[in-house]
Amino acid sequence: MTQNLDNWVPMSQLPNIYKQFGYSTLKTLFWKRADRPGLERCSRLVGKRLYVNVPLFGLWLAGQLPEQQ
Repeated sequence: MTQNLDNWVPMSQLPNIYKQFGYSTLKTLFWKRADRPGLERCSRLVGKRLYVNVPLFGLWLAGQLPEQQ
């Protein structure tokens, strides 16, 4: 999942995919991603832009990542 570049989207486009979250909620969530196990695996910072792997973020929301067990 991490090697497929189509899975990575900029965090600014993530509210269009997950409509239940606003941009400010996601920004706060990913700003403190070091405090939440497994969330760092879902995101990569490239320059000033944060990219999120959508399938991995879905697994994180479901509590299915190994770090969350």
